[in-house]
Amino acid sequence: MDREHSSERPAEAVEPQPNRRQVSAAASKDKLIEATILCMANYGPAGVSIERITDAAGVSRGLVRHHFGSKRQLLLEAFRRLADEERAAFAPGPETDDDPVATLRAIVATEYHQELAAPERAHAWFGFWQAALGDPELKEINERVYAEERERYGELFREAARREGLDIDSRRAGIGLVALADGAWVELLMAATDFSVDDALALCDDFIDMVLERARSGRGGAAVG
Repeated sequence: MDREHSSERPAEAVEPQPNRRQVSAAASKDKLIEATILCMANYGPAGVSIERITDAAGVSRGLVRHHFGSKRQLLLEAFRRLADEERAAFAPGPETDDDPVATLRAIVATEYHQELAAPERAHAWFGFWQAALGDPELKEINERVYAEERERYGELFREAARREGLDIDSRRAGIGLVALADGAWVELLMAATDFSVDDALALCDDFIDMVLERARSGRGGAAVG
């Protein structure tokens, strides 16, 4: 048969589907990672044990070694998941082209509301921060995600200044906003009765306004970074 005139189409490639065993393995790994985050939030780094993790996950203790090799590798995977969630909040988006100041405010609000919806995530972050003091790999994960967040904020401050022809130190502004947002989270996590998410957002909004207003009044200081 002439292939040029054949009505038959070549068969499309079919993606192999994971089998039941693969699905089960992925599910148990996910349970262990989530249980590790929960245990870090509830007990801190000193209280995160294989027994507590596997009890929370509802799986056998041998699966930690089977899937991750060691408890430490499981801790690294759990912290990487938290870091990836954090990145998702401040990842570049199309709204940046419209209004960098509005994007700054939106990113901060998104991060707060994410943690408000899942407070154990925020508590787990504090536990991993403490654990990172004695673990170079945990410290590297933490430093990388915060460097990316500071750079993202700095980019938005820089773009906001460029549009208005302002002279600011965008790097310092990005560092300041991250530090302020984290400090406000400490207040919230300590269950302060006279401090709310709205108060935290207002503080961050005030900081953004202050940086730009100082530049408008000629007190911006350093050159655009």
